[in-house]
Amino acid sequence: MQQGFSLHSPQTNMELVFSRLQWLILLPLVFLFILLSYLYTILWLRPERLRQKLRSQGVKGPKPSFLFGNIAEMRRIQKELAISVQELQAGTTEKFSSDYTATLFPYFLHWSRIYGSIFLYSTGSIQILNMTDPDMVKELANCKSFDIGRPLSLQKERGALLGMGILASNGELWAHQRKVIAPEFFMDKVKGMLHVMVEAAMPMLTSWENITAETVVDESLRNFSAEVISRTSFGSNLAAGKEIFNKIRQLQIAMAEQSMLGVPGIRYLPTKTNREIWSLDRSIRRLILNVALKHEQDSDALSTKDLLHSIIKGAKARHFASQTPEDFIIDNCKNIYFAGHETTSTTAAWCLMLLASHPEWQSRARTELLDVCQGKPIEFDMLRKLKMVCLL
Repeated sequence: MQQGFSLHSPQTNMELVFSRLQWLILLPLVFLFILLSYLYTILWLRPERLRQKLRSQGVKGPKPSFLFGNIAEMRRIQKELAISVQELQAGTTEKFSSDYTATLFPYFLHWSRIYGSIFLYSTGSIQILNMTDPDMVKELANCKSFDIGRPLSLQKERGALLGMGILASNGELWAHQRKVIAPEFFMDKVKGMLHVMVEAAMPMLTSWENITAETVVDESLRNFSAEVISRTSFGSNLAAGKEIFNKIRQLQIAMAEQSMLGVPGIRYLPTKTNREIWSLDRSIRRLILNVALKHEQDSDALSTKDLLHSIIKGAKARHFASQTPEDFIIDNCKNIYFAGHETTSTTAAWCLMLLASHPEWQSRARTELLDVCQGKPIEFDMLRKLKMVCLL
């Protein structure tokens, strides 16, 4: 039996070692090159191609910077406005401007003066086409194609808050969600909600009558809208609804802090804010699923055809590859909780602030309300006669 063996010279062994070292050095460099090429394509090359395509059609806008887009310029314009407002208020008794668009989004006003009613700006790698031309907006609103819808960045950047609910979805999924949710807000359904709104408003108004000093009413209005939505749309008690609203409010604040950083891809990193967002998202999912589960187990709730009942039924009626039935329920409940709660309380607070700053309109609205109601609880038919209040 022969045994084979081979001998390597020291020079050959050294060549093998150097060859392996070269590969060890080369592989990370190749990986780094591929990663940088990918990031360059995603963060700059692809957005720049889109910008060039829009420029060729006559759409202009402020020049973006790498990674951050126009975020730095937006902050600078806001800071300059805040300084000018402070200087202006120092010599006047006016406390605020009713032009909230110019106050909250001064960069839109600034850019529209330079680039016109249609312009392009950037927040990181996301390109946003701002459009205020009435004819163009009307044309887009009349378009029935599913190809035009919510941007995918909305699902990515606001996923924890909106998921793939009706406020962020597109195509057939959006059409199915609209078919499920829209009938719950038809006029005949809204009429039946009025007595719940009145019952929820009375304790709040009673507490305001006892206030003797200046107070912030935002929290009261948020609690009021939370109770109305919980009772009219989900049949849940105030305790369950309030807990969901509080966590959605915390989630909204945390995500606002994250978006102010303006760093692309930061939502994937385990930062303190992101860990808070993930924790709140899990809590909200659990709370909504508990409400839905109790609704299915409650025979009295099943006989009540409220919004939650329609959402649960809609989740079972049709399945989508992009969204599980469980996510269908959670995402759309979060959308209704967030949209109905936030928009209602904010609009009410803004109306009260405008009435407080214009006493003559406040007096005219109060006189009309007293004349129509004649000391009786407000009813749906009375709303048509409140022409002055409707103008507000």
